[in-house]
Amino acid sequence: MKREEKEEHSRESVEEHLQLAVRRIEKLELKTINSKVFRLTEFLQKKTQNKFWNSSDFYTSPRGYRMRLRVECSGFGDGKGHYISCYIYLVPGEYDDTLEWPFYGDVTLELLNQLEDKNHRKGVICYNESTPGPGKERVTRGEVSKHGWGYSKFIPHAALRYNPFTNCQHLKNDSLYFRVSVKVTSKTKPWLALT
Repeated sequence: MKREEKEEHSRESVEEHLQLAVRRIEKLELKTINSKVFRLTEFLQKKTQNKFWNSSDFYTSPRGYRMRLRVECSGFGDGKGHYISCYIYLVPGEYDDTLEWPFYGDVTLELLNQLEDKNHRKGVICYNESTPGPGKERVTRGEVSKHGWGYSKFIPHAALRYNPFTNCQHLKNDSLYFRVSVKVTSKTKPWLALT
């Protein structure tokens, strides 16, 4: 093979590898949206006894950030006694070393209408530069962050009952259903990502 042909072949090989690397990085940087539905049971007892409820832990995506939803059934802070308060907490995860910190993204929280697929109660929890630091930082001590981020007045207790005008009922059979959807804008460290 002549020198010019070798250089051309080498250049094509480098370009192919570069294109493959770019595709892998783009794939890792895609903003992922992952949804989970959780059922909170025995709501009235938890509300009366001033208890909170934690969802099971979930990952924002395969090899993503780990979180949990916390619901204060009788409210917290300025929502105490009249509202349900909802917060998202970061939890130590298996892939934390491969992720960039702090966590940035949007967590959409919905309390689902159990009668039809509309009129859900919805709120978006934004993690960005203005989010207080402890609520978005990596958890290195304990099993969960000490700081949640969310709503002290997510929904009034009175709004949980059946509304005939909107055909909406959030509380049914003493249970609530929450859907959590996460859109991650933080990036994976591509040099540490497992394939």
